[in-house]
Amino acid sequence: MFHRLLVPVDFSICSKNSLKLAVDFAAKNRATLTVLNVYSVTRVQTSSEALIKDDLINNLKGYDEEIPGLKSIDHTFEVEFGLEADIIIDRSAEHDLIVMGTRGEHNVIDKLVGSVSLRVIEHSKIPVLVIPEHLHQISFEKLVFAADFKRIEHMSSLDNLRELALTYDSELHLLNVNESPEYITNEEGDEAMELHYFFKDVNHAFFLSESKDIKQGIVDYTNE
Repeated sequence: MFHRLLVPVDFSICSKNSLKLAVDFAAKNRATLTVLNVYSVTRVQTSSEALIKDDLINNLKGYDEEIPGLKSIDHTFEVEFGLEADIIIDRSAEHDLIVMGTRGEHNVIDKLVGSVSLRVIEHSKIPVLVIPEHLHQISFEKLVFAADFKRIEHMSSLDNLRELALTYDSELHLLNVNESPEYITNEEGDEAMELHYFFKDVNHAFFLSESKDIKQGIVDYTNE
């Protein structure tokens, strides 16, 4: 499960909100937090790295007073210099989950996540929990797993999803978005059965949604 959380922050309202939700998640799962600020190497530096780092660490420590419950969570504040996405991806090797906020519109996935979040999602070896800026409470009552019913080589890659669903007693929706949802091949049916057996101890069901645009179909389904 998730015992070591990496939470990148840039002192924006968006990232502060994601840290609040990460604290709630950590409390529920008895996890530790690494609160990370990445100082971009593209900025013009008028002070030494040591002075900049001290200032940023002091700013991060202010979250101890601002974020309810943070003091009761085992956490560290860290500052690194470099390109934000690259540093986050590199540090992810020491953690089980990345929790990060994002700004932007929410009508399609491309606009749902910013460029840094998208790069992290594409290259991270661990799960990434992206918090939309308007979200102030996490609920895992219903989870959607979008599946194309093609063979999954390593079912163990879904262990975290299964554990998350069990921890929160979630209702898991196994969603297939297809232009012709009434037609499922034998191979796709076999893969659906394998998913059914893998999630046998999770409250789950299969759902088919008709759409030519898979990304938009997923977003439409979650909105419904």
